[in-house]
Amino acid sequence: MTRVIMIVLRSNCGMLEIASVVESFRYANELSMNRSYVLTTCAVGYQTLQSDEHWIRLSAVHSLANSPPEVDTLIVPDGSPVTLQDQDLRIIEFLGNRLPKVRRLAAFGNGILFAAAAGMTRGHTVVASGEVQQRLATLCSETIVEPHSELHRSGKIWSARGITAALALAFALIEEDLGRDIAKEVARRFGGRIADAETRYDPRTRRLPSFDAGSPIERLQEWITANPSADLSVAKLADMVAMSEKTLSRAFKQKTGQTIGEFVLSVRLRYACEMLTAGERKIKDIARLAGLGSQTNMRQLFINRYGRPPSQYRKTKAELVLEES
Repeated sequence: MTRVIMIVLRSNCGMLEIASVVESFRYANELSMNRSYVLTTCAVGYQTLQSDEHWIRLSAVHSLANSPPEVDTLIVPDGSPVTLQDQDLRIIEFLGNRLPKVRRLAAFGNGILFAAAAGMTRGHTVVASGEVQQRLATLCSETIVEPHSELHRSGKIWSARGITAALALAFALIEEDLGRDIAKEVARRFGGRIADAETRYDPRTRRLPSFDAGSPIERLQEWITANPSADLSVAKLADMVAMSEKTLSRAFKQKTGQTIGEFVLSVRLRYACEMLTAGERKIKDIARLAGLGSQTNMRQLFINRYGRPPSQYRKTKAELVLEES
């Protein structure tokens, strides 16, 4: 079976990352001793595109208007910050029209923003770096961000982040298509270019978690955990999962043993604790970022929960770290 992989190019795409993806699929073809993949590219037009490397330019084989209809996988690479100019909007429209016809869409780095702008990530879980995550909330507010993984699949949407995102994503797609043994061998050929090429395919390595089959309550828990400063009112959360407030409150309590308010407060306090321990960010900023309101409100919540104000909590944790070191 031959699968057509089409990379969607735009100005200032990461040339080295794209080359790594292409090389991964070429290796997979060699190892499978079959024409498992055919790679091609498309862009808004046929004009030459500047890559993120000043010494090279890119040209796509197809324009968006005449790209081949039989495409298995669309790949949207990382690049310069997405400003949603005219060309970007045409790519977004193209992705929205193509998604029902392809088996999967894979994006790494800020490429996921194009999928979000097209509405593709609504109700799906993705991974994203900090600045990309902030944009996601603006472009598609019902996107769930998985905070602990570097790679994730949710329905047709694959996403990856981090310095080896392109390779990690390519390996995962190859594994899904051709099996773990071939993916492991492709990873091995990259050697030191990806730090965990060996450990990623160690038999003892745990699989990345999938949230595709999660219940609405589990998805809300993920969303709350990843977005503590968002509007987490019962009304807002109920709207996200198409439930009445009363039904959601009852279902959440039955599933978790906590009310929504109790769970939200625990998440926000835990996030505030992590920021207090991690650095010297001002307490008033932590209160805002953790969704705890004012510094005064955060202080009272800490005293009620931990028996000490945030400043003392930070000092105690710092002392413990020094003792352990």
